[in-house]
Amino acid sequence: MSVNGPTARTDQSPLPSLALAAAIIALAFISFNRNSVWKSPETLWADVVGKSPSKARPHYNYATVLAGNGDLDRALEENLLAIGIYPYYGKAYFNIGAIFHTWGRIDEAIEKYEIALALKPDIVEARNNLGYAYYTKGRFPEALKEYRTALGIKPSHVKTLINLGYLYRDTGLLDEAIGEYRTALRYRPDYADAHRLIGEAFIIKKDPASAIENLSRAVELAPGSAEAHNGLGKAFEMSGEHIRAAEEYETAQGLDPLLFEAAEGLRRTRFKP
Repeated sequence: MSVNGPTARTDQSPLPSLALAAAIIALAFISFNRNSVWKSPETLWADVVGKSPSKARPHYNYATVLAGNGDLDRALEENLLAIGIYPYYGKAYFNIGAIFHTWGRIDEAIEKYEIALALKPDIVEARNNLGYAYYTKGRFPEALKEYRTALGIKPSHVKTLINLGYLYRDTGLLDEAIGEYRTALRYRPDYADAHRLIGEAFIIKKDPASAIENLSRAVELAPGSAEAHNGLGKAFEMSGEHIRAAEEYETAQGLDPLLFEAAEGLRRTRFKP
């Protein structure tokens, strides 16, 4: 947000009085200061918090901006201030859970997500994150319940569709996984990861032609994705196209030298006809 200063004079009428001129200069100075304070969302909300320290919402909004800028320590502090002022602030509890989740403190994240949803059951992101936390803990039925609840609230939530696809894939339900990834593509047709995941599912199903089709699209959309090139290498290797497989593995390794699968694939295919 910005505040514009007074419009420049273009006529030839007499100059304003000295007092009025001083007032215009003062207004211009205040406008300049506001532009300086509000040059970014972070400075805007820092300014609001400074002026309204006893209100929960400015602390929450400031925390959200700080988290988006990667300053999680200060974001945590601001969220804690928000719930200290208003203990029923579900979204602030969600933010705290997301910060703990990012830090790998999964059990604490789960606790905060559950509090957030007890206070505000329709936070789709909290449902998705809680489902993913359950998934990483191997609590698949609970993860499935959260994902389905999230999609009941917002069927177009792409992250949840992708996460549900992962869950189906890891429980052997490949067709269901592909179905979720394809639903995600209905909402985001150029989502490279969804194309990649469909291709990888077809590799597991031993359908290299379908895998190549989807992974080629993933590479087209995200040429810098080592995972997409590695997957395409697998698909070409499965179809017996070893030269093209080696090219994809080599590209993947160049993009991510630590991608062990690509190095192994290149070793297998480099000298095969």
